[in-house]
Amino acid sequence: MGIIYQYKMEETFLAFHRVLSFAGIPIFAKNNWNSKRWLLLQIINFIVGNLCFVFTTGFVATSYTDFLLCIQGACIWTTGVIMTISIWVCLIFRKKFRRFLEEMAFQDGMLGMPLIKHIFLVSSKGERINELRELVNDSQNKLFKYTRVLLKTYVLSVFVCATLYLCTPIYLMIVREDKSLRLLAFDMWFPWSLENYTVYIVSFIFHAYAGYLCCIAYPGLQSTIILLIGQVIRQTRILTFILLHLNELVLEVTGVQDEEWQTYCTLVHSQCVDHYVKIKRFSNRLNVICRPFYLTLILVAIMLVCMCSVKIAISDKLSLDTMKYYVHEFCFILMVLMFCLLGQQVENECEALEKAATEKWYIFKKTHKVNVLIFNMALSQRMPIYIFGTITLSLPTFTWFIKTGMSFFTLVMSVLEEGEY
Repeated sequence: MGIIYQYKMEETFLAFHRVLSFAGIPIFAKNNWNSKRWLLLQIINFIVGNLCFVFTTGFVATSYTDFLLCIQGACIWTTGVIMTISIWVCLIFRKKFRRFLEEMAFQDGMLGMPLIKHIFLVSSKGERINELRELVNDSQNKLFKYTRVLLKTYVLSVFVCATLYLCTPIYLMIVREDKSLRLLAFDMWFPWSLENYTVYIVSFIFHAYAGYLCCIAYPGLQSTIILLIGQVIRQTRILTFILLHLNELVLEVTGVQDEEWQTYCTLVHSQCVDHYVKIKRFSNRLNVICRPFYLTLILVAIMLVCMCSVKIAISDKLSLDTMKYYVHEFCFILMVLMFCLLGQQVENECEALEKAATEKWYIFKKTHKVNVLIFNMALSQRMPIYIFGTITLSLPTFTWFIKTGMSFFTLVMSVLEEGEY
């Protein structure tokens, strides 16, 4: 089991490193992750991301008189905003993300809990001990497997989207057979003319680089956050199992049910409290860093869903140019849904843990009951993932996101139908 776990872990970290290293983000590197070469490449990509944001903003600002063209440019602008903030977060907080990974990914934090450490050292065949041992191993393997699959799927989806954007102008230039035509993949404003073919080629290469940089910045950062939050969910679930079967686990470990059994139950309960505090502190630290990203993602995604839907509604539904908007919108909706599902799952696991903490409290002595009462008060605070004020990542937030995006879509379509633009 240890060999299989080690293999899946190495395979997952290698996949993450291969993706992120293209953007100069070496937080998954085994050695020299903080070297100056990696930092230089990351700064270069940070500059590219900022230029992309400036150029897309310039295009939207200069196209305000043409409403349809402005909508088309807004789809690219929103993407540039997310890419820029993703690279910014990875650069500014690279050391903190590395510490997060060392704390929650590179090693299993659950193995630091004395009870978990004990059940892996002994060869007990107790039913609950075996269940707990399998839960620790299987949940870790599944987390690595699913995040690796998610990363590869996400990279492929964004890669297809970027490729459609890049191929569309090339296809149109070939079909029209106009040598003076200078079509670019993304709607950006440039402070130079594209009449010179060399300047045009350099500009197109910049587009291609920025487009494929999105294929790294999006999946890399977001999948890393998902991996870390997944560990929070996993470890909370393990604590729930321990508290739910506390008396049986301790009985299988000690083999007796007397005063010593009561003492060990209280001791294991204290270990669960200590580990929960570690998980909650980690979740709070991660949330502080990621909160600006969550907020930007939700707000920008609302605009993108609206703009892409408008562009699809007024265009030929099956044309190559329209296909890229289908994929673009799908990627952003999937992105928001994934984070909202994670936030909801954290909430669900905290609720399950709160119920498990008070399970069978009546069979323990007074000291243990007092500890349960205090712990239950702490659990009532939960571990919400806030994005702004009291708004949390959850399924109701995703429902609000879809409704708001569609409301904007209806508003824009009504304006277009009235012929004001």
